This record gives sequence, structure tokens and C-alpha cells, in this order.
Amino acid sequence: MARGQPSSFSLYLLLLLLPVSSLAFSPDDVILDALSVAGQSTPGASSPTPTPSSAAASPPLRNPIDGLVSFTGGRGNYRTMAREFLAAHNAARALVNERPMVWDKQLARTAKRWSERRRSDCAIEHSQGPYGENLFWGSGWNWRAADAVGEWVRERDHYNLTDNSCAAGRMCGHFTQIIWSSTLRVGCGRSECFNGGVIITCNYDPPGNYIGENPLTAVP
Repeated sequence: MARGQPSSFSLYLLLLLLPVSSLAFSPDDVILDALSVAGQSTPGASSPTPTPSSAAASPPLRNPIDGLVSFTGGRGNYRTMAREFLAAHNAARALVNERPMVWDKQLARTAKRWSERRRSDCAIEHSQGPYGENLFWGSGWNWRAADAVGEWVRERDHYNLTDNSCAAGRMCGHFTQIIWSSTLRVGCGRSECFNGGVIITCNYDPPGNYIGENPLTAVP
């Protein structure tokens, strides 16, 4: 099949077509969504509930919006965030002996702008931009960079490298984008929604998840 189509092992779920505000979630729910290439979506699914890593050691700051409390004071960014994103991605690539990616500030700005646009509704919607894209939503405000990437990397357990497929009823597109051989750059943004959730967007260039290609042998 031609490039530019979503990965064949991904699943379409109606859940991701609904705004977060219309759904009932437990306090620690997460939603994931991956993008293939050229604006084509590899829709995500709810995943097993993870445990967010602890917040910064200093007391949390209070955001003036609705009195919500966040360790970033509602800014979304924190000092070590970019390093955490990059280290978590490259640790995953090291598992499959792929070369590390580099942090790209332009991709990070693009990802941050998209995450900021989702603050009012916390909706998992793709930007339809030119890059590969992974999305994460988690309730509460304690989710950090490593939490989101860790959720995506856990899809490794359901991925069969031999036939480049995902286990039935599972999704692997976030993981395959992270380890995609020809992807060289990554940039991510984190924003805190007004209802208390966290939206994280990561963009990848060149994008991955081309149908019929193995993530470890892909060429630009």
C-alpha cells in the first residue's frame, strides 16, 4: 500500500470522537492517540491506568483559573521537561538499537501551540500537520513528560516485530512512531486544561508509521 496511510494494525474507537467533557472518567484515566503521516490519524484507545510520577519536590502552585492546583502553576512547562521527553524517547529507541533522536525547538513550539489550543476542552484531536504526532490525555495535573512517553512505550508488549503487527484488540502506533528508524527529530508540548487534565503532544520529523514498512528498516 502507498505511503501516507494510517498503520494497518491500529483500531478506530468511537471514544476518541467524543469530547472529553462528555465522557465519564475515573480520576486517573488516560487517553492516547497516534498520528501516522500526512495528517492521517491512527486513532487511539484508553490504556491501563498508569501511576503518574511524583510532582516536583517544592509545594504546588495554585493556578488562579478555577482555583486548580498544579506544580507548574498552570504554565504546563517545567524546567527539566524537554530533557525528560528526549531521554524517555531515546531510552525506548535504545531498546531496539536505534540511533537517538535530537530535540527540535520548532517541533516543540508547534506541539506546545497545539496543546494550548486544547486547554478549553481537553479533546484528543490531531493538528493534521505535516509531522508524525502522538497525543496523551490524563486527568489531574501531575502527569509529567516521562509518564506520557512511558504509556506509549508500553505498547511494545503488544507489538510483533516479526510480522510488523499489533496484537488483536491492542494498539502499537505510538511505540512504532517512537522507534521509527528514519525519524530524527522530536519536540513536545505539555498544557494543563482548565478542567484539571493534562494534554501532551509530541511531533516527529520525518514522520513514521507508513503502511507496509518495518519501523526498524524504514528509510527517509
